[in-house]
Amino acid sequence: MIINNPYLKKDKPLITLVSTPIGNLEDITIRALNYLKSCDIIACEDTRVTMKLLKHYNIESKPLVSLYAQTERKNCIALIEKVKKDNLKLAYCSDAGMPCISDPGNILVSEAYKAGVSVSIIPGPSASLSALAISGLNSADFAFYGFLPTKSGAIKEMLNKIKDDSKTAIFYESPKRISKTISYMKEIYGKDRKAAIVREITKLYEESLIGTLEELEKIEELKGECVILVEGVLEKKQLSEAELIELIREELKNGSSVKDLSKKIAEQENIKKSDVYKLALSLIN
Repeated sequence: MIINNPYLKKDKPLITLVSTPIGNLEDITIRALNYLKSCDIIACEDTRVTMKLLKHYNIESKPLVSLYAQTERKNCIALIEKVKKDNLKLAYCSDAGMPCISDPGNILVSEAYKAGVSVSIIPGPSASLSALAISGLNSADFAFYGFLPTKSGAIKEMLNKIKDDSKTAIFYESPKRISKTISYMKEIYGKDRKAAIVREITKLYEESLIGTLEELEKIEELKGECVILVEGVLEKKQLSEAELIELIREELKNGSSVKDLSKKIAEQENIKKSDVYKLALSLIN
């Protein structure tokens, strides 16, 4: 078992995940700025991006170490050993938002625990939660899936697995692939499923597009960072017996067999096929 008490060990080495702005550079906490000023070393996804933030707030230059997705596993162990040996305070910044959330940082945290180095976090902006808050979709129950796969078959397979979930689904997507992705979603979720595209959050051209998947499919071109949100399956009200009888009679009138209508209604209304079958037979008899 790992017990991590970063604030009870003030004179010990520490790795802190520092959340950074997702667009507007003013969206950073006072605590984050103070830590960036006081820490000994900064590891970051892209040194150029982090340097821009430091310059904006006139934070004195200090050692910057590049630690991005492709090098994190290879380089983080040596970095952690240095932090431990020299008793350093290290800040880790991804390019935007909170490290580890569809960004590098998770391996760094895992390896730090293995080495007995404390880890803390300075929370802040998150594109996924910000988009959810302004989408108007259900925010009480949601699931974040990050970036979708790049191949169409893999995208459809993933969407099929979650299409009947009641949670609002949140995805990150490239503006170049938005159109195709929305068309896949329409195919799998249905044209009337409510959804939203939120882009350029906190920037000048921030925009929320909210409607059905059929309506969103008509959008031709978008620019900037995009978040797609798809409403979950809404809970259906249970049919009364009178309403079920009416449905069965309608299907019989249209020439459906008892077997076919039982299967159709059971799937449509999420009830037992055997119950529909028995009721249909009793009506015929």
